[in-house]
Amino acid sequence: MKKILIITMAIFMMATVAASAKTYDLVLVHGLTNKHQWSDAFLDKVASIWGSGNVYVIYTNESTRVWTRSINGRTIYFCGENDFSAGDDTIYDQATLMRTKITKLNSSYGLSAKFNVIAHSMGGLVSRCYIKRFPNTVAGLVTLGTPHQGSPLANVAAWLSFFIGAEAAANQLKPAYVKNTFNPAYPVVGAPLADSGKIYTIGGDGDGWDCWGWGGELQLGWDTLTTVYWKDSDGAVARGDEQISGATHVATFWSYDHMELVTKADVATKAAAYLR
Repeated sequence: MKKILIITMAIFMMATVAASAKTYDLVLVHGLTNKHQWSDAFLDKVASIWGSGNVYVIYTNESTRVWTRSINGRTIYFCGENDFSAGDDTIYDQATLMRTKITKLNSSYGLSAKFNVIAHSMGGLVSRCYIKRFPNTVAGLVTLGTPHQGSPLANVAAWLSFFIGAEAAANQLKPAYVKNTFNPAYPVVGAPLADSGKIYTIGGDGDGWDCWGWGGELQLGWDTLTTVYWKDSDGAVARGDEQISGATHVATFWSYDHMELVTKADVATKAAAYLR
């Protein structure tokens, strides 16, 4: 009887794992200049959900070097260089770099032809551009703190000083450009996702006293958005500007600033829940 019970439990556990397995692999796309990097806790969580070898991190720079890391025994693939040379080009150029890396990962490293994307900040705009230019490849997109309405900080010289060399990227984060040029060209409504996929948004909400970031840019951003523009924010994106018509807003993490959206495991869990 004991042996039968053990076998039954094993079958049940296998069935549960099979039922929860994701249909499509996962690609992670970073934000402006890759200053806010995926933490090991975030990577560990998505690797535990998707399984070893099914998570791919790309960096939007020229390098196509593919390398791997093992976190808690699970393999994660990386393409590009994990430095601040990524994420400083225009949205369109970054989408082109993304395509180059996706193609290589598709052909030689097992990335599924259709895949999910979790994208942070500007990476969400890059991913929307990618979806329009390369239809029926992205099965679902979750954006984390993406300025879908732009960010007024892109007009502020002091804040931009943290992103020297990224003028081309920063210019396309200005509200006027995002609202009047980018959004009409790359709308969420009717975006050609694969297999009836959808786009979801997640936001954060920083507080001035604990909102720091990579080198203080979120402190400056929070102060500027609060005192100059009278807007609450996560330190980089004003509340509400991370949302857009056609996408489903699934969560606001009220105690997490812009950078913490890529470092906290519970954000990864929430994002994963909406991807297949």
